[in-house]
Amino acid sequence: MKTLPKARMTQAVRLLLGVSSLLLAAGCTDGSDPRAIVDIIVEEPIEEVMDEKPTLMGCADTSDCASNPPLEIGGERLANVLIPSNYDVTTRYPLIVVLHGFGANGAIQSAYLGLTSRVDDRQYVVVTPDGTENMSGTRFWNATTACCAGAAAAQDGPDVDYTDIDDVAYIRSLIEEAAQTYSIDPTSVGLIGHSNGGFMALRMACEVSELVTAVVSIAGSTFEDASSCAPATYPVSILTIHGTEDATIPYEGATFFEETYPGALETIDRFATLAGCGSSSELDNIDVDESIEGAETAVLSYTDCTPDTDVTLWTIVGGPHIPVPWVESAQDSFVDWLLDHTRL
Repeated sequence: MKTLPKARMTQAVRLLLGVSSLLLAAGCTDGSDPRAIVDIIVEEPIEEVMDEKPTLMGCADTSDCASNPPLEIGGERLANVLIPSNYDVTTRYPLIVVLHGFGANGAIQSAYLGLTSRVDDRQYVVVTPDGTENMSGTRFWNATTACCAGAAAAQDGPDVDYTDIDDVAYIRSLIEEAAQTYSIDPTSVGLIGHSNGGFMALRMACEVSELVTAVVSIAGSTFEDASSCAPATYPVSILTIHGTEDATIPYEGATFFEETYPGALETIDRFATLAGCGSSSELDNIDVDESIEGAETAVLSYTDCTPDTDVTLWTIVGGPHIPVPWVESAQDSFVDWLLDHTRL
């Protein structure tokens, strides 16, 4: 089995994250770039070695993983699990949790994104939970005030309130139970979500960064108030994918059930700041949506981030809320992106 290296973070980045959060919370509008403050605080990064053991411990650490484990976890809220057909307890597998959009479910979302069909080829464990089902039969995640407990309650009547559902705790428990049940690599725990699931995945990057190593958010967004996403304890790699013609979660941001959420550019810039990134650059376009001719997707990549952390935005020019069909190589790319962005 792998020997896990110790987690590392520079003092400069820690200082930057704290100051950046204060500036964002205060609504700084003088045009200054909070990332540049690091140059004032410290001239050279000083690497701090964290001697703590990995936060996510499981059966692989005690060599008691079952060779034929159950394919459901989650207790009262069961989630289905797929493992490679050649699953071997002596191998540590990346873990991917798929978070569906409003009204969908985990199995549909996993198939749509290409996660189900790549389990054997890419060798990972995938968990496909379902959000809470409201009285009208719609499944949702209580991700932010904008999405989507309010929308779920509105279907059921004026006296219904779903805002007390703790989906952060639920998804955290699934990650921890997966580690206890399957031979999981704790340096590779990825979340991928679409729409409401994209909101939820980004919230997990804010609040459960000690477990989550990488996130892909498709057509999602984050808290309107930047201070609601406190600086992560550990850096999380973030890839967001958003179509400019998204009529459901507009690329520019919008107000939904009287709650506002930021647009795609503001969302990715916030996570780049939290990751200590220094600048951004435009890379070559890629082909993502097969229904749009040519390489329609612009790639914005942030650089000089905390070591082993990447922050990237794919803008699908002319793309809708639900890209159909995906270019197969694009599915390969975002699945591999999750697998490649480990925490060393």
